[in-house]
Amino acid sequence: MRLYQGHVFLLYLMMLTTFLNTQDSAAQSHSPTKTEASSIRIERDFIPGPFGQVHVRTARSESETQLPPLVLFHPTPYSSDYFLKFMRLMASDRVVIAIDTPGYGDSDRPRELQSIGGYAGSAATVLMALGYGADLGRPVDVLGYHTGTLIATELAIRHPDLVRRLVLPGLPFFTGEARKKAYQANVQPEPVAPDGSHLAKKWDFAIAATEAGMPLERAQEHFGDMMQCYPHCWEAYHGVFTYPSEDRFRAVQQPVLLITNDGSLKQETEAALPLFRNAQLTHISGMTLGGFDLAPEKYIAVIRPFLDGDSAMRMDSGKEMDDGRK
Repeated sequence: MRLYQGHVFLLYLMMLTTFLNTQDSAAQSHSPTKTEASSIRIERDFIPGPFGQVHVRTARSESETQLPPLVLFHPTPYSSDYFLKFMRLMASDRVVIAIDTPGYGDSDRPRELQSIGGYAGSAATVLMALGYGADLGRPVDVLGYHTGTLIATELAIRHPDLVRRLVLPGLPFFTGEARKKAYQANVQPEPVAPDGSHLAKKWDFAIAATEAGMPLERAQEHFGDMMQCYPHCWEAYHGVFTYPSEDRFRAVQQPVLLITNDGSLKQETEAALPLFRNAQLTHISGMTLGGFDLAPEKYIAVIRPFLDGDSAMRMDSGKEMDDGRK
């Protein structure tokens, strides 16, 4: 009897183990994270540009799409790595291309200080090499963040047949004395101390968004990103704070979506709104730092309808998006 009971017990354990393994496998196969990771791939490439090699990341899903690609321009002092999470989500229905600004990430550094026009010219060269442009009838949409907003803007002005729509969250719109002060504060050489103490300020900058919830590991990745341009990270600010925004914004012909959040450059972005011919402004509340890492869904909730021309999407000046949905 005891031997029989022992066999029954062992049989029960085997059946239970098989059941649990089956359930675990089923749960993993239906995991949204795994499905998303398997369907979106990010390719890396180098394209010859006017200042040397330009590093490009391209995200695309396995399915074909007829939607225009979305091209991303990162903030200073980072690289296209800044947009990785956003890219994977946004690329579910379109190609997403992120370009390392010359001198940042893995792109070669220009030998001389560049204007925003110089960076925009490099971007145009890259996109045309990738097969986009007026001659091919393949326009792109563009999104810039901070420094990237100005590169995207200038690209749209110089190549109106290449750029279809612009998304500009966080415009560094400075004029007059404010622009001069910003130039003096930001456009200056960065020291390299023998004891490495110069790195402490950069580390503090990299971990600022951890107070908003960014994992420390992701902050470390941003810190490493900054080290690729150090000690020349300041050079793009020369272009930013010499850019005549008050004149150039008026020359943009394409539809523009301006986005603010509760963090920096809110007032500057709002002040720029009247200068664009065809622009709308939306505000994402409850977000300050690290939005593209911590809440890319909120950005996508307002960006995708704008790019796709959703007539149901109405974003008036001052309209707030508390949870990323209408």
